[in-house]
Amino acid sequence: MSLDRDFSALGKDPSLVLEVEDGQTGLKQLSAVLEVEGQSFPLIDRDYPGPWLLYFQRSGAQSSARFDLGEMIASSHPIREGPARLSITASDHSYRRFFAGNQARLQRDFTFDIRPPTLEALSAQHYVTQGGSACVLYRVGEDTEVSGVRVGSDFFPGYAADPDGDKQVRFCIFGYRYDLGPNPEMKLVAVDAAGNRSEARFRYKLFPRKFRQRTIRLSSAFLQQVVPAILNQNPQLSSQGDLVKDFLQINDGLRQANHDKIKQLSSQSEPQFLWTEAFAQLSRSKVESLFADHRTYLYEGREIDRQDHVGFDLSVVKHYPIEASNDGVVRYADLLGIYGNTILVDHGCGLLSLYGHLSSIAVEAGDRVGKGQVLGRSGATGLAAGDHLHFGLFLHGIPVNPTEWWDPKWIRERVLDRIGEHKGGSATAES
Repeated sequence: MSLDRDFSALGKDPSLVLEVEDGQTGLKQLSAVLEVEGQSFPLIDRDYPGPWLLYFQRSGAQSSARFDLGEMIASSHPIREGPARLSITASDHSYRRFFAGNQARLQRDFTFDIRPPTLEALSAQHYVTQGGSACVLYRVGEDTEVSGVRVGSDFFPGYAADPDGDKQVRFCIFGYRYDLGPNPEMKLVAVDAAGNRSEARFRYKLFPRKFRQRTIRLSSAFLQQVVPAILNQNPQLSSQGDLVKDFLQINDGLRQANHDKIKQLSSQSEPQFLWTEAFAQLSRSKVESLFADHRTYLYEGREIDRQDHVGFDLSVVKHYPIEASNDGVVRYADLLGIYGNTILVDHGCGLLSLYGHLSSIAVEAGDRVGKGQVLGRSGATGLAAGDHLHFGLFLHGIPVNPTEWWDPKWIRERVLDRIGEHKGGSATAES
């Protein structure tokens, strides 16, 4: 038997799940008791019927059970601050111990903690452009385990503003997704070890944006060029025997799977900045497509799909050396669906840069790279019509507009100096 998490404290709305399993002879008896201030509160007291005996083979017993202990604890008695003990005992229908069966015991001593963590915003006004990013400074209580900013349904975790100093002062860089409505709710959130939750408001001004509409006209020659190759590189996809149907499963389903992969990789991000100055656009590059272009795909004059372009298309010449936009660690260097040969660089605190459609890759996952270092060369792999770089920035898996991160003034005033205020100094980006 097992609990879904380790814990040393539970709050007023405890979250705790018990799972019990016996794949041999089946469950016989299960009990769970909560002890508080010398009183015992039964949570579970259940007997299970035994197996049928047929030709010396035993079957028919219940082999597993799952219980929401958190809900049972909350409804068993009025929760008050203080120590408590949870005792769980389970047995099976084995013939051992004179037919008493095998027995398993689990005991946890913990504390009921029903006070939510303290939480307050420290930085003043925050200006947030749709599709863009912002940084907030705040203070949490000592018992806070997770904190950050929630924007609509998106959560962005916070980090210690000074890892060597006061760890209760934290910063959070968060994004305002390009496809959210004009007035999403933004709030600070803190959760302690017991699961108690606090929320706090901070001052912000939103600047909604409208993004460009673009039409992409697809030809049979283009589909024949890219679709079979992408299907061959992604064995989880099966051809439908129709180029248009195959394109649609690539442009929609595979695109989403690729973005899910980017979000998963962002969870491995370093908990501090790996860079010290503004990011850089690819040298000598011409902008071919903008961030958050809304694309309508036409084939033989009719609309077949709509997707959003979550980055910049940048071009110079064929097989141009692709430079790292800033210091970081390579998290991924391989094929990535619609992006073809792709490199993802972690810049810390959940920020990843993406370099797609490359003709060649010159780095490996785990490599530390410096700003301006050549990562590979531009190409037309993946869902690309010609040689160019697809460059994107993702904040905890949410695409954000790179133009802010390319701006030294924005980096200095909106991020580095805001965090530097807590340290009593001022961090600056390259001018």
